[in-house]
Amino acid sequence: MEGVPAAEIARYRAHVIGTLPQFAGGTFTTLAEGWDSVALECDGWIFKFARHDEALTRLRREVALLGYLKPRITMPLPHMLLHEGPVPFTQHLKIDGASLERAQYLELEEGRRNAIAMRMAQLYAELHALPLARMRQVGAVGVDPWMAPEAIVAGAEPKLPRGYKTFLKRTMAEYRKLTIEGRELVYGYFDGHGWNMAFDHKTGLLNGVFDFADSGFGSRHRDLSYSNWISADLTLRIIERYEELTRVPVDRRLVMLYSSALRLAELAEGFLPAEQGVANVTDWVAELKALDGGLL
Repeated sequence: MEGVPAAEIARYRAHVIGTLPQFAGGTFTTLAEGWDSVALECDGWIFKFARHDEALTRLRREVALLGYLKPRITMPLPHMLLHEGPVPFTQHLKIDGASLERAQYLELEEGRRNAIAMRMAQLYAELHALPLARMRQVGAVGVDPWMAPEAIVAGAEPKLPRGYKTFLKRTMAEYRKLTIEGRELVYGYFDGHGWNMAFDHKTGLLNGVFDFADSGFGSRHRDLSYSNWISADLTLRIIERYEELTRVPVDRRLVMLYSSALRLAELAEGFLPAEQGVANVTDWVAELKALDGGLL
């Protein structure tokens, strides 16, 4: 999307200062911007504004969920406060760290990779163990569904290079069969990629995670797939430790299937520039081919 207009940012800044005058002399920077929300940073504090009514509902839900999760989850999470008013917004201290990109992860030595995997595995294990009925009382709802297989095929096939048509059809044939039954249904994070991590690149430690607006009820295997945006190597390490912690077996091929379907859905939807969407698919196929174990 295009950047948020400066006038809109100025209005958000004015709302923060009007509610919290101690920030009047501070320097505000735009930390993140999207269709749903805008986040500003000032003096180590993050202020998040919803850009439409549905996003505001999700923001209020996130505040309630984090309030319940924070004392129950080992991983450091934001302590988020909600300021109601003509333009509601949230406030929380920034967790020290920065995002973790694929190239940065691949530069890490084995011990650091394993440490990240252990922290993420523990996060998933603790989230997935939470009683569904209790999480429903807190406010959790089902996660947003992805595009239907027919829509993915229709939107992605014309954009894919010729050699990837078989990958598309095989992925969608398996994707159509997916169900969420029994222990497969969990309350999860569903956003555990590197852009939501506070990673200390000096120490190599994961200091925490944030953005629980997309958390909710969904597939255990789908929840474990988002770290593939960093590296399938990290995902496989997480799964190994997750199985040790939970004694729940994980189908690695199913986790990878969810990532394949997501990349194809994003290409079909046209949310990204076509060139980037195609690259996400072709790079992912190359990564799967490089792995052992028949995960493609």
